[in-house]
Amino acid sequence: MGRVMGIDFGDRRLGVAISDPQGLVAGTPSVLHVKSRQEAISKIRKIVGEEDVSEIVVGFPLSLSGLEGPQAGRVKEFASALSEECGIRVSLWDERYSTAEAERLLLALDKKTRKQKGKRDLIAAVLILQSYLDRRSSHQRGGSTRPA
Repeated sequence: MGRVMGIDFGDRRLGVAISDPQGLVAGTPSVLHVKSRQEAISKIRKIVGEEDVSEIVVGFPLSLSGLEGPQAGRVKEFASALSEECGIRVSLWDERYSTAEAERLLLALDKKTRKQKGKRDLIAAVLILQSYLDRRSSHQRGGSTRPA
């Protein structure tokens, strides 16, 4: 299977998580601070090589009704450029609840989320990746997938 990378996309900050070698459990979270899309792609390409990532999943911003959110076009362009630069599969994954769930988790830890944006992005990346891995595992056992 190989490692899978999950990305919570932002214009200046990206939450990144990488699975274990079997592609079952999300972990190794980090936040990348970038000034441009090209810088983000360059940093991700480096991580892909260092960590032997075979697939990337990028959180796709849908509204609660399932329609594409305002940043959807930028995410699609980013995912396409990322796939081309890294030469591996890049999938979009419904992230409707990942940021809200990350904020809820931080609040449960009694943290001030305004000062914890980086941690919110970190947690969101892990949630995006783990939901993708869980669904993929379920699909391999006969379930269905939930792509964006």
